Amino acid sequence: MIWVLLLVVSGAYLGWRAWGLWGQARELGSELVVAERRLDEVQGKLELLGERISSPEELAIFAGPVTARIKRNRAKALSRLARRQRRAASRPAWAKHVD
Repeated sequence: MIWVLLLVVSGAYLGWRAWGLWGQARELGSELVVAERRLDEVQGKLELLGERISSPEELAIFAGPVTARIKRNRAKALSRLARRQRRAASRPAWAKHVD
C-alpha cells in the first residue's frame, strides 16, 4: 500500500511539474511571436533606411564633427521653421499676425 501511495504522489508531483513546464513553453511561444513582430517592424525600418543611404561614407559616424554639426543645425532650423509655420496656420483668426 505504501508503494502505491509513493507512486501516486510521485506521479502527481511529476504531472504538476510537467504542467508548469507546459505553461512556460506557451509563454515562451507568445514572447517569441511578439519578438518576431518587433523584429519585422525594425527590419522594415532598416530597409527604408538602407534605401536612403547609398554608401557607408554618408553615415554621420564617418563625417567630420564640423560638417555633422552644420548639418544638424540646418536640420534643426528647418524643423523649427516648419513647426512655426504649422503653428501659425493653426492659430485662430483673431490671433494671427495681420501684416
